[in-house]
Amino acid sequence: NLLFTDCRSADEVRECIAYVRPETPEAGGNHGAAMRRSVGYVLEGGSPAWVEAMNQVVCAFMIEKKGAVENIDEILAIDGVDMVQFGPTDYSISIGMPGQGRHEKVQEAHRQVIRKAIEAGVRPRIEIGSYEQAKPYLDMGVRDFCIGWDLGTIFRWCKDEGAAMRELLGIA
Repeated sequence: NLLFTDCRSADEVRECIAYVRPETPEAGGNHGAAMRRSVGYVLEGGSPAWVEAMNQVVCAFMIEKKGAVENIDEILAIDGVDMVQFGPTDYSISIGMPGQGRHEKVQEAHRQVIRKAIEAGVRPRIEIGSYEQAKPYLDMGVRDFCIGWDLGTIFRWCKDEGAAMRELLGIA
């Protein structure tokens, strides 16, 4: 399963999907057989099971650029777009409002992407810092969440462990 970033147009989204789907007449992708772990122990590349695995890959797309928001209806209509996720930080930069991901204009675009995705039958995915932030999105119909971020988790662990170690060593 893949999360693609930086797409701005429906053509770019179609290109990403083609990279994932097998190069069969039915799938219309351009992914040829390769020795990867997608099926078994890399020896089944090109087998019917491998083709099916490539056809089942979930393709998710960050909607994080001004162009992607402007083209959201066309993007959501593409066969193979399984999930979208709004990116407020990149979006705020792309509309000339760097560092303002919480600005109402950015948040309205976020809500618009969620509404349109649900209407189109595409699952919106939301990043939240904790479960307490999920309620407004649940009320909108969202069911897919990323809770926490790897760097934040590592940072908190290092901070807590470092503080405990300093205390144990008597270091202020």
